[in-house]
Amino acid sequence: MKSKNIKDSFDNRLPMLPDNFLLLENAKASKGIPKDFQSHFENRIFVHAREELLKSFSKSEQYPDTFEMVLPHGANIGLPVVNSERSSPEKIRTAITSQRNLEGFRPEWIDYAPHPKLAPLVSKIARTRKGELIETHDNGVFGADDRQVYHPTGYPWTCVGKLYIWDDFSKPDPQGSGSAVLVGDRVILTAGHAIPWHSKNWALKFVPAYYDGASTLGNGVYSWVSDCHGYDDPGGAFDMAVCRLYKPLGKSMGYFGAKTYDSDWEGGHYWTLAGYPGAIANANRPSRQMWWPILDDESHGDADELKYKADATSGDSGGPVFGFWDKEDWPSVVGTHIGTVNNWGNIGDGGSAMVDLIIWGKKHWT
Repeated sequence: MKSKNIKDSFDNRLPMLPDNFLLLENAKASKGIPKDFQSHFENRIFVHAREELLKSFSKSEQYPDTFEMVLPHGANIGLPVVNSERSSPEKIRTAITSQRNLEGFRPEWIDYAPHPKLAPLVSKIARTRKGELIETHDNGVFGADDRQVYHPTGYPWTCVGKLYIWDDFSKPDPQGSGSAVLVGDRVILTAGHAIPWHSKNWALKFVPAYYDGASTLGNGVYSWVSDCHGYDDPGGAFDMAVCRLYKPLGKSMGYFGAKTYDSDWEGGHYWTLAGYPGAIANANRPSRQMWWPILDDESHGDADELKYKADATSGDSGGPVFGFWDKEDWPSVVGTHIGTVNNWGNIGDGGSAMVDLIIWGKKHWT
């Protein structure tokens, strides 16, 4: 559905097909990283606790070349989410000027790598007590698992990241994880159900280009989340959220564009889903499946449910469903992956409601 307050012209150009995509060439960065963004690569530690409870760093008496700090009860390393809100589609629309399409940003100082190197699949093998191989099963995979593990070393793949989720930030380790993608200077898009909306002490940590324990761009390339905003509709199609990063990683790493899905694209083998499913490399490496069709879309007001049979499992939630377009050197997201529906297929949520939510985040979060 097209919003009443749309300022740009309707663009329903078909996304790029595989043969055209193959013509794109990888390219090295054309300039160095600007000094203003060098802090984005620093590995800086934050401790969340009241100042009077913290003790200063001291040299360890037990271990050589080591400093230590005693954390008080309830303190944690990192930064908590400060604000979260869910609004109606009408409230979001009235606060912005709607657009069908948003441009992405490809930085000149990040390598351009539409064709990243593929990486080996690292998985655990399950066997019976007699040593027989067990074939694991997940309802979101149809036939053979067609997802490929890739090494994210250049734009745009460095914009997709792993999202660590703390329902209780008093605990040192996250209680879950999902996927997300940069869509603005300090805005990421993910699934709404990944957000622990009702928790009073929670945190999110976004690591773009996560691979085997850290970002391929550097150990300090990550950001905690300060704010989240989503829709208050508990039903399908609106299961999406945008989050504000403490560190504006999109200014240095770039970000995806966004487009309102058009039903004329149905059936075309245009789309890619990328994310960090636990079934692939234990969510330590990203995987993708490219060139599959959206088989059906179901509109619910301004939001669309996008139905497809691309392989996806737990941990892919929040991963971008996206395509490439001619004359645009950035990909554009048309949906965020949500989950599996009654063993029929997988589903993502998009539509103008998704684009509006991204616009809201980019307008309100500087």
